[in-house]
Amino acid sequence: MLEIKNTNKYDMFELIESNRPIDWAKIDRMRKAIKVKSLMESYQIIVNSKKIGIKRYNTNGKKYPIVDGQHRFISCKLEGVEIYYQINDNITLDDIPIAANLQDSWKLQDFLHHYATAGISEYKAFNGYMHKNGFPASSTLIILCGNRGRYVSSKLKAGELEITRNWTFANNFAAAVDEIGEYVNFSKHARFLEAFIEVFSHDDYDHKRMMTKLEFMAGRVRRCPDMKQHLDQLEKVYNYKSRDKTKFNKE
Repeated sequence: MLEIKNTNKYDMFELIESNRPIDWAKIDRMRKAIKVKSLMESYQIIVNSKKIGIKRYNTNGKKYPIVDGQHRFISCKLEGVEIYYQINDNITLDDIPIAANLQDSWKLQDFLHHYATAGISEYKAFNGYMHKNGFPASSTLIILCGNRGRYVSSKLKAGELEITRNWTFANNFAAAVDEIGEYVNFSKHARFLEAFIEVFSHDDYDHKRMMTKLEFMAGRVRRCPDMKQHLDQLEKVYNYKSRDKTKFNKE
């Protein structure tokens, strides 16, 4: 078994030029996580020997080339945290993307289950709403938290989920989706939900008016590959033969 070593002598290592570009946003996230709890002992970096580095990566042979873990290395260096590393010449830089492709990374549902099972109230409420209404996790994130961008998703994955939507609004929205489901059999699909939350959130939206139009125009609402096309369809149905036109699509 290969030995795992540790050190705070960062100048023992070097980055490989042909490795993937550094993602500084990822490093920012890692540094925040390290400040809370460093897990580097369990997630050591992998390096090749100095001698092998000369042959494989044209290095000068004075430092260990980092094959896997360059973001962890930089994060630890910036935080002054010890590096845990393993010298393994059986692994090359070309092996890393193949190994990464084989990994089954956690999905949103996995994080939600993990934190809800741990008893965190926001996650339990999120899960309860999502399962009760049969909504996808990504759409529920938009409905309950306003969007599903990187910042909100990162908060969810870090155990810091915050539901910002008013619960009365959220429950009224779910009831409206159920009513639309009488005419639109894909009303709970992600792209449609993302479009309808835009419609439902509009200050001038009248749900009775929408339902009246759908009674004889449901055939014009067809499943689309993206949210904007659904939004255009809903806008046309809602405004059909109406004097007061409402603009849902802001573009």
